[in-house]
Amino acid sequence: MNAYAECSDEKLMTLLCEGDKEALAGLVERYQNDVFRFCLHYLGDLEAARETAQETFLRVYTARERFDAARVFRPWMLCIARNMCLNILKRRKVVPMESLDGYESGDGGAVRYLPAAATEHPLESILADERKRQLLNLVNGLPQEVREVLVMRYFEQMSSREIAEVLETSEGAVRTRIHRALNVLRSKCEKRMDIR
Repeated sequence: MNAYAECSDEKLMTLLCEGDKEALAGLVERYQNDVFRFCLHYLGDLEAARETAQETFLRVYTARERFDAARVFRPWMLCIARNMCLNILKRRKVVPMESLDGYESGDGGAVRYLPAAATEHPLESILADERKRQLLNLVNGLPQEVREVLVMRYFEQMSSREIAEVLETSEGAVRTRIHRALNVLRSKCEKRMDIR
């Protein structure tokens, strides 16, 4: 596996296409947590997310000949995962995404997306945690298509280009969706402040 540590994702895909099955193990090792987390955002179920993440890598293997080496691997792989998740959700006839509260608290072994505030005074830390909790509640209340781009951009740290590849749309459309999503979130924040 160490022989693959220096290889780019695209190089590993080339090796996989040439019959080197260990290249797939290298990709799985690199991305298994990312794909699992990504699937969990959509499915909201640990077991379903695990199964879908495993199935994603099987699909990567079976679709290896269709991978365009001029493309970036990660968005291509996440596009496969997203399509699988959306198919599962269609079968369920429900479109929930994982509550972000689980990520904030680290439930289910998930990585904490929102780091604890590094402050000197304990009261400042408590206030920062409360603001974070309120923001997560607002994000959880957004429609799925709005929440989807916010999660990809700000929680998964994906670029507009990567999101565009996953959503199979243009970068301009992604930037527009992010801008609109932030406006919706800002509006909800302002309404919440007006209530107080």
